[in-house]
Amino acid sequence: MPRKNYELIGDDCQIFTAETGAEFTGDGTAALSALASSPTGTTAGKGIYLITAIGSPSFFPAGIRVGEAIPLSGSEILQAGDKVKLLNLTLQADASGWSASVSQDEIDVTRLGSEWKKYRMGKKDFQGTINTITTIGISDEPDGTLGRTFRLVRKDASGTVTVSNPDGLPIYFIGYIRYTDLPGETALFLFAQIVTSGSGVGGSLGSAQSQDLSFRLTGQDPVLYSIDIVATA
Repeated sequence: MPRKNYELIGDDCQIFTAETGAEFTGDGTAALSALASSPTGTTAGKGIYLITAIGSPSFFPAGIRVGEAIPLSGSEILQAGDKVKLLNLTLQADASGWSASVSQDEIDVTRLGSEWKKYRMGKKDFQGTINTITTIGISDEPDGTLGRTFRLVRKDASGTVTVSNPDGLPIYFIGYIRYTDLPGETALFLFAQIVTSGSGVGGSLGSAQSQDLSFRLTGQDPVLYSIDIVATA
């Protein structure tokens, strides 16, 4: 059935960061919802998972790779040797926008006898920015945009002081170009493993206090996902 064309706007976006949770191993008989039933709590196994191993034969489609994400409903039966880890998503609640771009090295291979310059393409480069509005209680948490950049000293109302340092560790990034969970619609998101490379803080009169969090690619290569949402039974 052909999909309906749908022009996107900025309000369709959403941003999540993610960390890996429990790992589940397929046995060829039990549905993921049964494997994932645990006190940590998933909703009938539904979620976005990180593929950690691919069996032979495998439930996973041909061409997908270890380390890539896959949205699952919980009804799937993983084959023996298939393994996944649940991605625990955290909404980047202070975000006001995001962008990512890909460039590629251009290597000049022009010869003396060439009339036109000739090129070969080299390595690709991926970089991006998360735009945020400084939000007390979000930005100044250890996993917030400021907490990922600055050493953080937090004193709460009870007088308890906690100190945290940016760990600089890679994080999983899920940038929705269209965020939806409505049956019949299509979600579109970019998945990659990134490391934050810089941020800032400040403000000016008459405007929101905002800063940009820059990130670069590390680990898992970026993949674009287009997911048709179906009604659950």
